[in-house]
Amino acid sequence: MGKVKKPLGLCGRLSLMNLRKLIFIFSIFALTATSCSSDGASESNAYTRAADETPATTEAPVATEAPAETVAPDEDESAEQGARNEIITFLKSEFGLETEEFATCMVDEMHSLTGVSYVVLLEDLGDEEADYDDFAEEATFTCMDFLSPEEIEMLASAEEDTGPSLEISSDPDALGAILAVEEIDFADETIVGWLVTYRSRSVSGDPIQVTGTIVAPNSLATEPRPVLSVAHGTTGMADMCAPSLGYTGEDVELNALVQPLLDDGWVVVASDFEGMGGPGLHPYIVGASEAQGVFDIVRAAQTDSSLGAEGPLIVWGHSQGGHAAMHASQLWQDIAPELDLVGVAAGAPPSQFPLLKDFLMDGPFQGYLVMVAAAFAQAYDELSLETVVEPEYLPLVEELELGCTGHIFEIFNPIPFEDLTSVDDIFADPAWNARLIENDTNQVPNQTPVVILHGDQDEQIPAISSQILLDQICALEGHDHIERILYEGHTHGSAVQAYWSDFLSWINDRIVGDPVDQEKGCSTVTVPNSE
Repeated sequence: MGKVKKPLGLCGRLSLMNLRKLIFIFSIFALTATSCSSDGASESNAYTRAADETPATTEAPVATEAPAETVAPDEDESAEQGARNEIITFLKSEFGLETEEFATCMVDEMHSLTGVSYVVLLEDLGDEEADYDDFAEEATFTCMDFLSPEEIEMLASAEEDTGPSLEISSDPDALGAILAVEEIDFADETIVGWLVTYRSRSVSGDPIQVTGTIVAPNSLATEPRPVLSVAHGTTGMADMCAPSLGYTGEDVELNALVQPLLDDGWVVVASDFEGMGGPGLHPYIVGASEAQGVFDIVRAAQTDSSLGAEGPLIVWGHSQGGHAAMHASQLWQDIAPELDLVGVAAGAPPSQFPLLKDFLMDGPFQGYLVMVAAAFAQAYDELSLETVVEPEYLPLVEELELGCTGHIFEIFNPIPFEDLTSVDDIFADPAWNARLIENDTNQVPNQTPVVILHGDQDEQIPAISSQILLDQICALEGHDHIERILYEGHTHGSAVQAYWSDFLSWINDRIVGDPVDQEKGCSTVTVPNSE
């Protein structure tokens, strides 16, 4: 459920969630009682009370007078009256009531049962530690008589107006099962989200825990919603680099690029990937691991139908995320055939690994190469860093888990590449070559439509690499539609903003089932720089 709104400046924590549930339950009972009465007619009093219980009064309390005998002698009478009226108005607004009778009864009953002043009750509405649930239950039972049949029916269906929720899964072994969940405190109350730990599978096939985020509109889904699974770019390899950590704290702001999707009713999910927020070193640029994370976070969102995450799925990522997106397009039917993957957008996807190695070595992004080597050595038993890294630099590998990308660059970029490595060409080693080629994005045809998005001034993943990738995929038998859009004058970072409107248009065409433009298949469209 989303955060309770705060009318009248109140936080609304008199366990309003529990109070709402009580009224919902009692309203269901009331509807059952009225519909099942012996003569078939509706009855305004839904309850019969035991002989030793005091029956509820049949007259509504006067909304403008507080019971004199319950006002503490030292309380200012006007403050008491003001507090009482404010709580009545709050409850009337909170539950959408047409009259004040029920709210008035509730306030006066709570005042009488707890023995505290109206001023204190008002203050405790904002106190998370205040525990009035037992009193609220008794007061609700007493005051139900002051609800009209229409109000009872409205409250009985109030659950339909609450937001979606995520709970820990009953089967912890299922892929996507929610193992831990914490609601994100978004500043925008129209969206709701969670930091989740969910069940996934490692690159070696073992069950693992992975963290991530799930965000949705703060309303119950009435039909399947489209889903965007975001594959994040390179942030590092340590747990501290997990993107979901950016959604902790209070009044969290959603990424402005994603906001329009939430406004249009999408569910947006993002995996931290294996090894980031979970045990082990992140298997950086291991395609099967990335694709598994991309799909299992969608399965996690589908564990509660209130989110509506069963709609058509789009996968998008940039940089490392583009690599993950390409592998998702190629491994979909092997990993998650039950998901309705209708399109993949890959921004600046790393490919042509030999070319990338030469492009990155001895430059400002050389640290990427160390990350790949360490990740592969961790992921594959037949590989060892000792065979490719000079012994004097092996202790520095521990630095990969002591900081994020900036720290890694500081440690490894200054070291001359020929001093760092113990081999002239890592691709000359059969074992390393096999795994590197396996994890390139040019080996397997895509199984769903793909658009590649790239800036022609990319300083990290050269634009020529994605042109070669397009040609290679198009030469593979059985590939689905694939096209490429090149953005003139844009770098690795600026390309995202440049292509975002085209991306949104392309994915909206996919989710509504519009056919791809066959004339753009296996070709590149160049977009001039408008700046």
